[in-house]
Amino acid sequence: MPKLTAITRFPVKGFGPDRLEQVELTAGQALPLDRAWAIENGPGSFDPARPAHVKKKHFLMLAGQTALAQLQTRCDTAGQGFTTHWPDGETITITLGDAASHGPLFARLEALLGEQVRGALRFAHIPGQALTDIPLPHISLINAASVRDLERRTGHAIDPVRFRGNLLIDGLEPWAEFDWLGQDILIGDVRLRGQSRIRRCVATSINPVTAKCDLDLPAALMTHFGHADCGIYMSVETSGAVTIGDGVELPGPGQA
Repeated sequence: MPKLTAITRFPVKGFGPDRLEQVELTAGQALPLDRAWAIENGPGSFDPARPAHVKKKHFLMLAGQTALAQLQTRCDTAGQGFTTHWPDGETITITLGDAASHGPLFARLEALLGEQVRGALRFAHIPGQALTDIPLPHISLINAASVRDLERRTGHAIDPVRFRGNLLIDGLEPWAEFDWLGQDILIGDVRLRGQSRIRRCVATSINPVTAKCDLDLPAALMTHFGHADCGIYMSVETSGAVTIGDGVELPGPGQA
Protein backbone atom coordinates (compact mmCIF):
# COMPACT_ATOMS: atom_id res chain seq x y z
CA MET A 1 0.00 0.00 0.00
CA PRO A 2 1.26 3.53 -0.73
CA LYS A 3 2.26 5.44 2.37
CA LEU A 4 2.70 8.97 3.62
CA THR A 5 6.46 9.50 3.96
CA ALA A 6 6.84 13.21 4.86
CA ILE A 7 4.79 16.13 6.18
CA THR A 8 6.17 19.62 5.59
CA ARG A 9 4.99 23.13 6.33
CA PHE A 10 6.51 26.48 5.42
CA PRO A 11 5.38 28.90 8.15
CA VAL A 12 6.83 31.98 6.43
CA LYS A 13 6.37 32.15 2.68
CA GLY A 14 9.64 31.84 0.76
CA PHE A 15 11.60 30.55 3.75
CA GLY A 16 12.61 27.05 4.82
CA PRO A 17 10.53 24.05 5.85
CA ASP A 18 9.43 22.60 9.14
CA ARG A 19 9.26 18.80 8.99
CA LEU A 20 6.53 17.21 11.07
CA GLU A 21 5.74 13.68 12.24
CA GLN A 22 2.01 14.29 12.56
CA VAL A 23 -0.47 17.07 11.85
CA GLU A 24 -4.14 17.69 12.57
CA LEU A 25 -6.06 18.59 9.42
CA THR A 26 -9.37 20.43 9.44
CA ALA A 27 -12.00 20.12 6.74
CA GLY A 28 -11.98 23.10 4.40
CA GLN A 29 -8.65 24.45 5.66
CA ALA A 30 -5.01 24.42 4.60
CA LEU A 31 -2.32 22.62 6.55
CA PRO A 32 -1.94 24.45 9.91
CA LEU A 33 0.71 27.21 9.91
CA ASP A 34 1.64 26.58 6.28
CA ARG A 35 2.45 29.98 4.69
CA ALA A 36 0.65 31.55 7.63
CA TRP A 37 2.99 34.53 7.35
CA ALA A 38 4.68 36.36 4.48
CA ILE A 39 7.00 39.37 4.32
CA GLU A 40 5.68 42.22 2.21
CA ASN A 41 8.45 43.50 -0.04
CA GLY A 42 7.87 47.24 0.16
CA PRO A 43 4.49 48.99 -0.01
CA GLY A 44 1.94 46.79 -1.73
CA SER A 45 -1.72 45.93 -1.93
CA PHE A 46 -1.93 43.98 1.34
CA ASP A 47 -4.21 45.84 3.77
CA PRO A 48 -3.96 44.51 7.36
CA ALA A 49 -7.25 46.23 8.19
CA ARG A 50 -8.97 44.25 5.43
CA PRO A 51 -6.68 41.26 4.93
CA ALA A 52 -7.23 39.30 1.74
CA HIS A 53 -5.20 37.11 -0.58
CA VAL A 54 -2.83 39.05 -2.83
CA LYS A 55 -0.46 37.90 -5.55
CA LYS A 56 2.88 36.43 -4.50
CA LYS A 57 4.86 39.13 -6.32
CA HIS A 58 4.11 41.50 -3.41
CA PHE A 59 6.05 39.30 -0.95
CA LEU A 60 9.57 38.02 -0.54
CA MET A 61 9.58 34.66 -2.31
CA LEU A 62 12.10 32.06 -3.31
CA ALA A 63 11.42 32.52 -7.02
CA GLY A 64 12.41 36.18 -6.81
CA GLN A 65 14.84 36.23 -3.89
CA THR A 66 16.84 33.03 -4.33
CA ALA A 67 19.29 33.99 -1.55
CA LEU A 68 16.58 33.10 0.98
CA ALA A 69 17.51 29.46 0.40
CA GLN A 70 20.76 30.11 2.34
CA LEU A 71 18.84 30.38 5.59
CA GLN A 72 17.88 27.51 7.86
CA THR A 73 14.64 28.26 9.70
CA ARG A 74 12.40 26.86 12.39
CA CYS A 75 9.01 27.88 13.77
CA ASP A 76 7.83 26.77 17.19
CA THR A 77 4.76 24.59 17.56
CA ALA A 78 2.55 27.56 18.42
CA GLY A 79 3.53 29.31 15.22
CA GLN A 80 4.91 32.41 16.92
CA GLY A 81 8.63 31.99 17.56
CA PHE A 82 10.47 32.08 14.22
CA THR A 83 14.22 31.42 14.13
CA THR A 84 16.60 31.96 11.23
CA HIS A 85 20.14 30.53 11.14
CA TRP A 86 22.53 32.47 8.91
CA PRO A 87 25.59 31.20 6.99
CA ASP A 88 27.95 33.19 9.25
CA GLY A 89 26.60 31.42 12.35
CA GLU A 90 24.27 34.17 13.60
CA THR A 91 20.86 33.11 14.89
CA ILE A 92 17.93 35.53 14.95
CA THR A 93 14.68 34.67 16.72
CA ILE A 94 11.60 36.87 16.47
CA THR A 95 8.01 36.69 17.61
CA LEU A 96 5.88 36.70 14.47
CA GLY A 97 2.99 38.52 16.12
CA ASP A 98 5.20 41.21 17.71
CA ALA A 99 6.30 43.85 15.17
CA ALA A 100 8.72 45.33 17.71
CA SER A 101 10.84 42.16 17.49
CA HIS A 102 11.18 42.13 13.69
CA GLY A 103 13.88 44.77 13.23
CA PRO A 104 16.98 42.54 13.50
CA LEU A 105 15.59 40.07 10.97
CA PHE A 106 14.60 42.81 8.52
CA ALA A 107 18.02 44.45 8.79
CA ARG A 108 19.78 41.18 7.91
CA LEU A 109 17.37 40.53 5.04
CA GLU A 110 17.97 44.02 3.62
CA ALA A 111 21.73 43.42 3.73
CA LEU A 112 21.37 39.99 2.14
CA LEU A 113 18.98 40.99 -0.64
CA GLY A 114 20.23 44.50 -1.40
CA GLU A 115 18.41 46.11 -4.32
CA GLN A 116 15.87 43.29 -4.41
CA VAL A 117 14.21 44.94 -1.40
CA ARG A 118 11.75 47.46 -2.81
CA GLY A 119 10.98 49.29 0.45
CA ALA A 120 10.14 48.76 4.10
CA LEU A 121 9.59 45.11 4.99
CA ARG A 122 6.48 44.09 6.91
CA PHE A 123 4.93 40.80 7.93
CA ALA A 124 1.53 39.97 6.49
CA HIS A 125 -0.84 37.54 8.17
CA ILE A 126 -4.44 36.52 7.59
CA PRO A 127 -5.87 34.48 10.48
CA GLY A 128 -7.13 31.17 9.17
CA GLN A 129 -5.82 31.63 5.63
CA ALA A 130 -2.59 30.51 4.03
CA LEU A 131 -0.67 33.04 1.93
CA THR A 132 -0.02 30.47 -0.77
CA ASP A 133 0.20 31.06 -4.50
CA ILE A 134 -3.54 30.34 -4.78
CA PRO A 135 -6.38 31.81 -2.70
CA LEU A 136 -8.03 28.43 -2.03
CA PRO A 137 -7.26 26.61 1.25
CA HIS A 138 -5.70 23.55 -0.39
CA ILE A 139 -2.91 21.18 0.61
CA SER A 140 -0.18 20.25 -1.86
CA LEU A 141 0.75 16.62 -2.41
CA ILE A 142 3.86 15.27 -4.15
CA ASN A 143 4.35 11.73 -5.49
CA ALA A 144 7.93 10.60 -4.76
CA ALA A 145 7.84 8.27 -7.79
CA SER A 146 7.17 11.24 -10.08
CA VAL A 147 10.21 13.02 -8.67
CA ARG A 148 12.34 9.90 -9.21
CA ASP A 149 11.11 9.70 -12.80
CA LEU A 150 12.18 13.31 -13.31
CA GLU A 151 15.56 12.42 -11.78
CA ARG A 152 16.00 9.61 -14.31
CA ARG A 153 15.11 11.86 -17.23
CA THR A 154 17.41 14.71 -16.20
CA GLY A 155 20.29 12.67 -14.77
CA HIS A 156 20.31 14.85 -11.62
CA ALA A 157 19.42 14.07 -8.01
CA ILE A 158 16.29 16.03 -7.04
CA ASP A 159 15.26 16.58 -3.42
CA PRO A 160 11.42 16.53 -3.29
CA VAL A 161 11.55 19.55 -0.96
CA ARG A 162 12.29 21.65 -4.06
CA PHE A 163 8.57 21.36 -4.82
CA ARG A 164 7.66 22.74 -1.37
CA GLY A 165 4.78 20.30 -0.95
CA ASN A 166 2.92 19.56 2.26
CA LEU A 167 2.50 15.80 1.88
CA LEU A 168 4.94 13.39 0.23
CA ILE A 169 3.68 9.90 -0.59
CA ASP A 170 5.46 6.87 -2.00
CA GLY A 171 4.44 3.49 -3.41
CA LEU A 172 2.72 4.67 -6.60
CA GLU A 173 3.47 4.65 -10.29
CA PRO A 174 5.02 7.93 -11.53
CA TRP A 175 2.46 10.65 -12.25
CA ALA A 176 -0.44 8.53 -10.98
CA GLU A 177 -1.53 11.47 -8.83
CA PHE A 178 -2.77 13.29 -11.93
CA ASP A 179 -5.55 10.68 -12.15
CA TRP A 180 -6.99 11.81 -8.82
CA LEU A 181 -8.54 15.12 -9.84
CA GLY A 182 -12.14 15.14 -8.67
CA GLN A 183 -11.63 11.92 -6.71
CA ASP A 184 -11.23 11.20 -3.02
CA ILE A 185 -8.34 9.46 -1.27
CA LEU A 186 -7.82 8.47 2.33
CA ILE A 187 -4.62 9.13 4.26
CA GLY A 188 -5.12 7.42 7.58
CA ASP A 189 -8.72 8.32 8.38
CA VAL A 190 -8.66 11.71 6.64
CA ARG A 191 -10.42 12.10 3.31
CA LEU A 192 -8.94 14.48 0.76
CA ARG A 193 -10.08 15.34 -2.77
CA GLY A 194 -7.88 16.04 -5.76
CA GLN A 195 -8.49 19.53 -7.10
CA SER A 196 -5.85 20.60 -9.64
CA ARG A 197 -2.35 19.99 -10.93
CA ILE A 198 0.41 22.33 -9.74
CA ARG A 199 2.27 24.25 -12.41
CA ARG A 200 5.88 24.82 -11.38
CA CYS A 201 7.96 28.00 -11.41
CA VAL A 202 11.65 28.86 -11.18
CA ALA A 203 11.67 28.34 -7.39
CA THR A 204 12.00 24.59 -8.01
CA SER A 205 15.29 25.24 -9.82
CA ILE A 206 16.99 26.34 -6.60
CA ASN A 207 19.00 23.69 -4.77
CA PRO A 208 17.72 23.67 -1.15
CA VAL A 209 21.18 22.75 0.16
CA THR A 210 23.50 24.97 -1.90
CA ALA A 211 20.99 27.79 -2.58
CA LYS A 212 22.21 27.78 -6.20
CA CYS A 213 19.96 27.78 -9.25
CA ASP A 214 21.43 24.57 -10.67
CA LEU A 215 18.64 22.90 -12.63
CA ASP A 216 15.81 24.41 -14.70
CA LEU A 217 13.04 22.08 -13.58
CA PRO A 218 10.10 23.81 -15.32
CA ALA A 219 12.01 23.51 -18.60
CA ALA A 220 12.94 19.90 -17.84
CA LEU A 221 9.32 19.02 -17.15
CA MET A 222 8.26 20.63 -20.40
CA THR A 223 11.01 18.90 -22.38
CA HIS A 224 10.39 15.41 -21.03
CA PHE A 225 6.65 15.43 -20.36
CA GLY A 226 5.15 18.30 -22.36
CA HIS A 227 3.96 20.16 -19.26
CA ALA A 228 5.46 22.01 -16.27
CA ASP A 229 3.34 20.29 -13.60
CA CYS A 230 4.45 18.31 -10.55
CA GLY A 231 2.11 17.44 -7.69
CA ILE A 232 -1.53 18.27 -7.09
CA TYR A 233 -3.58 20.49 -4.84
CA MET A 234 -6.05 18.69 -2.58
CA SER A 235 -8.87 19.89 -0.39
CA VAL A 236 -9.41 18.43 3.08
CA GLU A 237 -12.89 16.89 3.17
CA THR A 238 -12.91 15.41 6.70
CA SER A 239 -10.99 16.43 9.80
CA GLY A 240 -8.43 14.27 11.56
CA ALA A 241 -4.76 13.55 12.12
CA VAL A 242 -2.32 12.23 9.54
CA THR A 243 0.97 10.67 10.60
CA ILE A 244 4.09 9.63 8.71
CA GLY A 245 3.65 5.97 7.82
CA ASP A 246 -0.12 6.19 7.33
CA GLY A 247 -1.42 4.18 4.42
CA VAL A 248 -2.90 5.89 1.38
CA GLU A 249 -6.09 4.38 -0.02
CA LEU A 250 -6.59 5.31 -3.64
CA PRO A 251 -9.71 5.89 -5.73
CA GLY A 252 -8.68 3.21 -8.22
CA PRO A 253 -6.52 4.61 -11.05
CA GLY A 254 -2.82 4.78 -10.40
CA GLN A 255 -2.33 2.28 -7.58
CA ALA A 256 0.99 0.46 -7.89
